[in-house]
Amino acid sequence: MNLRLITRIARTELATLFYSPVAWLLLLAFACQVGIDFGYIINEIAKIKVMGRDITFSITAGVTLGSYGLYEAIQDTIYLYIPLLTMNLMSREYASGSIKLLYSSPLSSGHIIFGKFLSMVVFALIFVVILALPMVAVAVTTPMIDIPLILSGLLSMFLLILTYCAVGLFMSTLTSYQIVAAVATLSTLTFLNFIGKIGQSSPFLREITYWLSLKGRASEMVSGLICSDDVIYFITVIAMFLAFSIIVLSNEKTRRSFVNKSLRYVAVLACVVVVGYVSSRPALMSFYDATYSDQNTLSKESQEVMAQLDGPMTITTYVDIFDSEFDYASPQAQMGDKDRFKKYTRFKPEIKMEYVYYYTTPTDSAFYAKYPGKTIEEIAAEVAKKKKLNPKRLVSAESLKEEIDLSEENYRFVRVVERGSGEKARLRLFDDMFVHPNEAEISAAMKKMLVEPVKVGSLIGHGERSIKRGGDRDYSFFATRGRFRNSMINQGFDVLEVNLAEQKDVPEEINILIIPEMRQPMTDEELSAVDRFIERGGNLVVLADVGRQKAMNPLLERLGVRMLEGQIAQPSAINPYNLVLSRATQIAADSLKGRYRTMRANTNYQAITMPGAVGLEVVDTTKFQPWVILCTDTLSTWIEHKTTDFIDETPTCDERSGEKVGSFITGLALRRMHNDKQQRIFVFGDADCWSNAEVLASRAGISANNFSIIPNAFRWLCYGEFPVSSARTPHRDTDTSLTPMMIPRIKNIYCIAIPLVIGLIGVFVIMRRRRG
Repeated sequence: MNLRLITRIARTELATLFYSPVAWLLLLAFACQVGIDFGYIINEIAKIKVMGRDITFSITAGVTLGSYGLYEAIQDTIYLYIPLLTMNLMSREYASGSIKLLYSSPLSSGHIIFGKFLSMVVFALIFVVILALPMVAVAVTTPMIDIPLILSGLLSMFLLILTYCAVGLFMSTLTSYQIVAAVATLSTLTFLNFIGKIGQSSPFLREITYWLSLKGRASEMVSGLICSDDVIYFITVIAMFLAFSIIVLSNEKTRRSFVNKSLRYVAVLACVVVVGYVSSRPALMSFYDATYSDQNTLSKESQEVMAQLDGPMTITTYVDIFDSEFDYASPQAQMGDKDRFKKYTRFKPEIKMEYVYYYTTPTDSAFYAKYPGKTIEEIAAEVAKKKKLNPKRLVSAESLKEEIDLSEENYRFVRVVERGSGEKARLRLFDDMFVHPNEAEISAAMKKMLVEPVKVGSLIGHGERSIKRGGDRDYSFFATRGRFRNSMINQGFDVLEVNLAEQKDVPEEINILIIPEMRQPMTDEELSAVDRFIERGGNLVVLADVGRQKAMNPLLERLGVRMLEGQIAQPSAINPYNLVLSRATQIAADSLKGRYRTMRANTNYQAITMPGAVGLEVVDTTKFQPWVILCTDTLSTWIEHKTTDFIDETPTCDERSGEKVGSFITGLALRRMHNDKQQRIFVFGDADCWSNAEVLASRAGISANNFSIIPNAFRWLCYGEFPVSSARTPHRDTDTSLTPMMIPRIKNIYCIAIPLVIGLIGVFVIMRRRRG
């Protein structure tokens, strides 16, 4: 292959392009679009600064990624430019008759196609340069921008444009009509975007067509993850369409039979399929995360978990054919479903995913009215056909009982992760906007197969709040609600009830004991049982509440803490909801970190909401060393009651006997060295702050962190074992000197000045050509 000839053809093609107004108009339109999109993005960032809010995200990522990100926006529209650029690459040669001169010259078909494509490479680089210009303004206003992320995004856009150009070049070899070539290019690009939906019911075809799909191919690279599979895809598809173009020209120059011509295309396509299949094997993939904080890679804790999981692993998905969530795991959705675990197959390529489709008996009587006279098996088979599932793949839920009792999951979507050595853990879908488990939930399930789950006991028998009931005052959401993402059972914990009257002692397997607002005091025997639990080094959470002093102080005094008589109130000037707002202290931010650190940094509007709270007092520091982690504002009022024996009702205003103004303790962390480890205890002055109603509550003007402190609390109590942390290195490009005064100037540069310069250069080049 003669590179000099290829370069000469590319130079001639570029001259033809730039001596026509079409190329300049495309560049002008592209520059305007980039400028407008960039202006909108920086305007939104400036608004955040003006409102006095902290920027917690990477500014580089904010400019390039997301639904309004520059690279994402351009990725969705760049295909509109390419057909106008490539439609005359070969069509012009056909229409003018110059193709005959090319055939008669010493140039081969490869020289012609590679020369034409090289000119498109140069033009693609110009597009990329225009796309990179806004990053200059970002670099000037933002210290320490994420340059590798920017380069990764530009690389993805370059490869995407070249792929479009290769398709356009091939289409222009098929016709002498430029408009037909442009329309054919758009049609082919549309087909490549939708080919991934073809043949997904077939185990043989689904991987081939899914790999060939162009849809979303550049997205991972734009987000900073360079995957060998994606790079090979772009290179292979470009090579395929260039080979097709060469075959077209070669067939025009040489007479061949239809079979001979067809076999050439089939051979190229077969090579592409083989390359695609091999490159998409998890064991052969390689990755590079270009983001500074490794956003596209598992966290360090998750990587440590995966490193210990040796041997084979299977993730089996069980889904009911009648379930509304069937579509998440249908045969048509399996390839996309497997991509949800791509971060994990990167570290453990031998993970296999299997799907079990079953049917159960619906409880809705109206359901059967739709299928009169049919058995449940016949109904399931009919529904399966409608959902494009082979009815032979269906089994009954009863037949799976030895394998899994699906009634425990209410016959909802569930996955079972199983190691080759037999350990199992479950993954569920959740009733929130994200639906699928994220890294924290998946890694927790993986880790439960490596270590003993942390056992948490919740005391019952004294009118305590229930971890199983769903009432507003109860605790099922954070404890046992399987469909709630942050429930403890989804974060690596096993939660069970403890009745000291029946069990006489806290079971040895219990690591952490919760005592959620006792309404009646413990007996001496029960207090002794708790003493034995504390003495053996067990960790504790005590949630007090208004009017429970008599029932709970005997227990708390063993810890060196006492509930004050009365309750806390705050004026409506602080909050209009008749709540007690508790703020994080500096020692909580420094020692417990996590959400306490965020609350401390934003103490004006972030708090723990407590519908009714009592003040806490440390009366003995010889037993445990206390940290004050939550306290009220200094304008809080302490209302002292005449009596504290309220078992079933809250004190009324008439029972007040005195008031004090000040800041009161509402949360304590206690610790001591015991049995060669640090024993840890939490005491909170309000049991409602962990209740179902309060962890889900949303109130205007108050940023409540009630739920956020619960995982933080249990992570501290189990010494960081669970939940698995998905925290990453903090972003370093979170500060900018951008101000609203600078926005008009930047917009003028990118929306007017740069497009104007491009237009003037185009006019100058074209006028000079015409004069010459």
